[in-house]
Amino acid sequence: MRGILRMGILSALISLGGGGQAMSDTAKGIAAYQRGDYPRAMKELQASADKGDEQAYYNLGVAYAEGKAGPRDMAKAIAAYRKGAEGGSPLAAFSLGQVYRKGDGTERDYSEAAKWYEIAAKHGDYRASNELGLLYVEGKGVEKSLIEGFAWIYPATHASIMDDNALKNAMQLASMLTKAQLDEAQTKGRAYFDEYFEPNSETVNAILEGQR
Repeated sequence: MRGILRMGILSALISLGGGGQAMSDTAKGIAAYQRGDYPRAMKELQASADKGDEQAYYNLGVAYAEGKAGPRDMAKAIAAYRKGAEGGSPLAAFSLGQVYRKGDGTERDYSEAAKWYEIAAKHGDYRASNELGLLYVEGKGVEKSLIEGFAWIYPATHASIMDDNALKNAMQLASMLTKAQLDEAQTKGRAYFDEYFEPNSETVNAILEGQR
């Protein structure tokens, strides 16, 4: 039921960062990374992060996790993701959730994974919403609830998103629910979409664009 995490610095996502010089440095860093100029990329991204751009921290985390700019260093990746997430980046929060769910560079902690997935989901990251839903289905880090699980997966199946992994998960989960349970789950899911995803359409669209 799970999809594969797609790692990579996505230029479409710089629009979610700050403004001014910090955003310019982040854009330069991403461009350098994409053409393989890793020393320049890390310099520009670090400069942007030092100016407080949470998206630069996210991209630094990706770079450390991928290990293209130097030896793979998950301790530095996690630290960068955390700074980005605490600064308001849903992408960094999602990445932290992935780290804790997998136990990649740290102890596996489903409660922490659920925490960061929920933060990311409430800021429009539908990938995090899908993953949080699966944790509810599995009862890992949260109290097991098929209804709550479906409700969190549901927003990623909305016509404006149509995430393949979420669609598969929702179809499988729907077969496990009674009609009354499914009605309740869909109602909650629609409410989650209206509250957390529709107002954050910029984040949704940036992630969709970045995954193309």
